[in-house]
Amino acid sequence: MKEKKSLYKMVFALLAVIGILVIAMQGNKEENIIAEKAMLENKIEDTTGEEPDAGQEQTNEVMNEEPEEENAEEVQEEYEYADFAFADVNDYVNVRNQPSTEGEIVGKIYDGAVAEILSLAGENDEWYQIVSGDVEGYIKAEFFLRGEEAASVMDKYITRYAKVIADKLNVRKEPSVESKRVGYLNFEERVKVVETEGEWIRIQYAQEKEGYVAAEYVVISEEFNYAKTLEEEAKELAEKAEREQRETQAAQVENIVEEIVVVPPAVTYTSNESLRQEIVNYALQYVGNRYVSGGRSLSGGTDCSGFTCFVYADFGYSISRTPSGQMSGSGRSIGYEEIQPGDIICYSSNGGKSCTHVGMYIGNGQIVHSANSRKGVIISGADFEPIIGVKNVID
Repeated sequence: MKEKKSLYKMVFALLAVIGILVIAMQGNKEENIIAEKAMLENKIEDTTGEEPDAGQEQTNEVMNEEPEEENAEEVQEEYEYADFAFADVNDYVNVRNQPSTEGEIVGKIYDGAVAEILSLAGENDEWYQIVSGDVEGYIKAEFFLRGEEAASVMDKYITRYAKVIADKLNVRKEPSVESKRVGYLNFEERVKVVETEGEWIRIQYAQEKEGYVAAEYVVISEEFNYAKTLEEEAKELAEKAEREQRETQAAQVENIVEEIVVVPPAVTYTSNESLRQEIVNYALQYVGNRYVSGGRSLSGGTDCSGFTCFVYADFGYSISRTPSGQMSGSGRSIGYEEIQPGDIICYSSNGGKSCTHVGMYIGNGQIVHSANSRKGVIISGADFEPIIGVKNVID
């Protein structure tokens, strides 16, 4: 019995010791936590009071730097006609190979000819480096209308040309088949259109001489004029001299019978729907091509209205060369709810004052268009800009 009591006392003593140890350990732990917390606070105070080194200062500045807001002007869509210019001269000015009147003449640019400005040159930026047609060189900036000023008068500088689609086509003195023949034009020969008079077209046949051709045997196109190389001007003068010679010979030979052979289209279409799809497929081939202000071909690059104009021209349609001309005079106006692939959508970036851009509807709420010099020919949503009109050219 005494042994059991001794055993119990030992167990109770052991438990007591364990309890004391646990309490001591908890106390130490709390003391350690308090001590660690105090050390951390002291470290923060010490760090705050110290001068940061260069690396730390730079890091803090980077971390605290507020993100700058994007410059609205930098993200703003590039203005389509920013580098677009027209020559504004009495007759013509010379294009030179360097920004100096001592430079070699590489071509001529006549009044109303269009050019793309590549850069400013000269000590005071008084020269433009330009490209116009096949001519690249320098001209005094004072001889140009540029940017918005040029875009506002572009309709004034459009020239209409008639291209012959007959083997030979008589040029007559008056708009009548009974009128005297003053000469003739060969297949695919081009002449400047002076005026359209119903079934007849008055043309500039030779230097400062006019005549008439039957409208059904020519295709009308609208184009900008470009600078001419010296070789191009010599060739043009030779062609005009040849036409004048024909006029002299016309009085001495028998009238040519007006037998017309029209060049047939490469493909026939069973419906307007298939024609529309073919036009769209053709236009889409040029996606990725560059944008050229006043450009004169699909392959070489052109602007928005040139793109739609030249696509339609390859299918035998003659439409205006400018956005406002396509809005006012090409095809018939329809509502957007009637739109079909191949129709032209007209846009305005000046609050509806005028048509400033055009694109071709390709279906599914999209258009293909020559957007600007940064993007080139691309596909966009049809509502990417405010729509002010839709034109149906086909039916």
